Amino acid sequence: MALDIETAKSGEWDEILKVTLAAYEEYARDSSPEFWSNYQKSIERTILTDDSITRIVAREGDKIVGAVLFCSPYEKVMGGALVKNPFPEMRLLAISPAHRNRGIGALLIDFCEVKARAEGWPTITLHTTVLMQTAKQMYERRGYERYTDIDFVPVPGFTVWGYRKDIAVPVARGAGQTV
Repeated sequence: MALDIETAKSGEWDEILKVTLAAYEEYARDSSPEFWSNYQKSIERTILTDDSITRIVAREGDKIVGAVLFCSPYEKVMGGALVKNPFPEMRLLAISPAHRNRGIGALLIDFCEVKARAEGWPTITLHTTVLMQTAKQMYERRGYERYTDIDFVPVPGFTVWGYRKDIAVPVARGAGQTV
């Protein structure tokens, strides 16, 4: 079945939340119950109520199988510290566990990179953690580098790492194909 990557419709936010929570559930076992509960509430609040983000989905037929949030540059308190991110950010990249290892994450990242470049941004950012080793390795393979300016500590001893990628020049993706 064909896969479409597109901006979500407002009636799809509950489905995006369901896919995101299912994708992130694997990190619960390595987190304290309090941390995990707070993280789930933050994910829910962001997906369902944040009007400043663009929700992007991977759709197979009429089913959402992946999602990512595209956020404008911001200044906000995160983990008790003011974080200033002068670039757009990808957040909460999530692929339904049943649909992993099919390149859906790469397509969602490509969409965000193209969107940021089309809006005139030279750089795109993201956050990841020690819990998300597979994601961290994928981002690094794609050319993302540490960007400590946007690191934050939501709870003592747990750093959320910032990453950035220069996207000002189109990235070669294969013979005759650029993104």
